[in-house]
Amino acid sequence: MFTLDHLRFALGQRCLLETQALDFIPGQVHGLIGHNGSGKSTLLKLLARQMTPTSGSLSLDDRPLADFGNREFARTVAYLPQHLPAADTLTGRELVGFGRYPWHGLLGRPGAEDEAAIDRAIALTHTEAFADQQVDTLSGGERQRVWLAMLLAQGSRYLLLDEPLAALDIAHQIEVMELVSHLSHTLGLGIVIVLHDINLAARYCDRLVALHGGRVLAEGPPSEMMNPTTLKAIYGVEMQIIAPPQSAHQIAVPI
Repeated sequence: MFTLDHLRFALGQRCLLETQALDFIPGQVHGLIGHNGSGKSTLLKLLARQMTPTSGSLSLDDRPLADFGNREFARTVAYLPQHLPAADTLTGRELVGFGRYPWHGLLGRPGAEDEAAIDRAIALTHTEAFADQQVDTLSGGERQRVWLAMLLAQGSRYLLLDEPLAALDIAHQIEVMELVSHLSHTLGLGIVIVLHDINLAARYCDRLVALHGGRVLAEGPPSEMMNPTTLKAIYGVEMQIIAPPQSAHQIAVPI
């Protein structure tokens, strides 16, 4: 699992993130919540080795992240940034195939094992219909599912997703979150995802980590986090918790 201990990241005199003890375990969806600028993406980038901590320790399976080679780390952790690189000339299958790079390198030829991993990833994300279509012709939700398939083809045990719902309508947001939850629980993947919608986070995440001003304000299962006092501290607005009829999921409504 990911283990953070007194982790700190600063730019000059400005501290962007400071945590005490914090863990992210496999087989669960961990939602990072909080207002803009609270440190969610910074934390995710530190986990993804996109940035280096200023101080403190950050380890994976009891090994410092700095001890991993690049390809070894990519075989263990897959990262989907908020701003995705262009994939306009690629078909869905070609994009998914890029997930196999950590296993055969840039110049290596994909083998039977790679093709099997690609087929499996496409099947798990139900993206068969998009395999031969150009990625730029797909809708936002369809593209996100193909990118998720690429991460699965990578064969990593941890997926780090930075605001994958940002450009999606509510129907596709639900579709992507249902897929994320299903993949985590059926494949035992540890998933850390940055989310803005507290109700989607509470419905589909196993654990929530709330950040405020670069510090962890609260953490725990949604059942503990979904209360007016905690949500007011996180978002700065009064909220009412409602339990809709015929639903096991509480929702928060600003008042």
